This record gives sequence, structure tokens and C-alpha cells, in this order.
Amino acid sequence: MLDNVTDGIKKWLIGVFVSAIKHTSRPEDRVVAIRWLSQSRDVVGSDIRAIDKFKQLNALINSRTAIMAVANSVSESVSNYRKSNLPWSMKIALPATLAAIPLVGGHAAGIAAFGGALGVPVLLLIFLGTAGITSIIEAVVTSPEARTHVAEIIDVIISDERLRRTSAEMKAAMKEQLMDPTCFAMPKEEMALRQHLLDMDPFNFERHIMSFFQRAGLEAWATRKSNDFGVDGFAVHPHGLIIVQCKRNSTENKVSRPTVQHFKGVAEEQSAHRGFIITTSSFTDDAIHSAALTDRIVTYCDG
Repeated sequence: MLDNVTDGIKKWLIGVFVSAIKHTSRPEDRVVAIRWLSQSRDVVGSDIRAIDKFKQLNALINSRTAIMAVANSVSESVSNYRKSNLPWSMKIALPATLAAIPLVGGHAAGIAAFGGALGVPVLLLIFLGTAGITSIIEAVVTSPEARTHVAEIIDVIISDERLRRTSAEMKAAMKEQLMDPTCFAMPKEEMALRQHLLDMDPFNFERHIMSFFQRAGLEAWATRKSNDFGVDGFAVHPHGLIIVQCKRNSTENKVSRPTVQHFKGVAEEQSAHRGFIITTSSFTDDAIHSAALTDRIVTYCDG
């Protein structure tokens, strides 16, 4: 029961942060806020002393006017928690829950420190932990308004601990000539759909494919730049990186075993959670067999 209350409080606090960031007036301020959260996540996840974490987090909040505005909004919302839509059980538990945050300098750093030099948002970031801060970032970057500066947002995403084992070369490829996912209108009749996909601009085809990952709730994007890995799109799953290869082939041009083997090697080397090969045609029997030898590769015929 106590765990359910704590989880409920965390979800509410994540929503408070997300709301404060989404209500900033300028898209560039939202990018600044995302960067702040990414830096804060690094501090929270570090092995330094608790007092040093508080000091560093406080310094980050005071570094930019936009961040201070978000922090003040969060503080105001949390200070007025009694008027919020939280269930009564969570309203009652909130002060005691936050008071349980680790001691700093021999004094309780919880609810009693509200309004002090360290401030409410610092306490909340410590309480939410790296997973909670990641949830805030992911909720914000799926907002169309927050994606105005896509390249900067991708910089934040690829520093995520989940992508720790991704090579520097792959991370560089992830940032090359970024394109937002876009779901284009499609004919409903199967033959017309297949022809439409074949006639599409190749980059629009990749953007269309990546839109399905975005609609599934993942942060996703395509890249216009060709790379040695043969990756056309990327998505970040809770369990790690998803890499996507798009094959806009005619019906008779099946995806072969060497293509699958190469992409399988990329997925293994980059410790990707999954690698998707998506084609407008189909796969040879040897290609299907090769893909079935690992759970990292998914083959899909689009259309």
C-alpha cells in the first residue's frame, strides 16, 4: 500500500514538472529545461556526497532564468498540493514522504527545507531519482512544441544511460541531418498503397516509417545522412536503442540474407535492444532464417 502511495506521488510530481516546462513561453526555453533535467539526472545518479548533490543541483537551477522560472512554477504547485487533484491518501503522505529524503548536514532535508536555499525542486529531483527525471524528459520531448530544436534534444537523448554501450560513431550517425517522423496520408486499397509507398520520396518514406515508433510512445527520428551502419532511423525504448533500416524495394526485389546478417551484426555491436528491417517487398527464406537466430532483429513487410 505504501509503495502504491509513493508511486502515485512520484507520478503526480512528474506531471507537475512536465506541466511547468510545457507552459514556458518559448520553444528554446523548453530545450534549456530539457538540458537542465539531463544534467540534473547525471548529478542525481553520481556517487558524490548528498550535500554536494544538493549544492550542484541548486547551482544548475540558478544558472538560467528559464530554469528558475520552471523551478518556481514547480515550487508553487507543490506548495499548494492541498488544492491539487491528488487523492487524500497521497496528500496526507506527501510531507512525510519528502521528509524521508536523505539527511544533509545533519538536518532533515525534506519538507522542512521548503523555501530554503536548496529549494523545493532540488528535493524533488533527489526524490524522483534518475528514472523519474528520465520520465519527465521523455514526456516533454514527445511534445511537438518541444521538438523545435530537434538536434539539441537528440544530444540529451543520446547521453541517456540506456545508450551507454552505443559507440561514439553510432551516436554521431544518430545526429546527422535529423528528420522528424511524419505520418503521411496513405491510400486504403492495398495495391494503391504499395504503389504509393514505392513512389514516395525515400526520405519521406523513412519519416513515415519512424512515425509508427513515435505513435507507439517512443522518442523517434530519421536521418537523411547515409552511414556505414545502414541505419535510417532511431528510437529509444525503455530497454535501450532501437535501430531501423528501411528498404523501399519493388515486389520482386526481396531482402536477402547478407542484408539481414550485416544489420544483425550492427545490432549486436551496438548492444541495441532491437533492430527492425522494414520493407515494401518481402524477405528471402534465408533472410528469415538468419533473422530468427537472434531476438534482436525483427523483419516486417510494410504494405
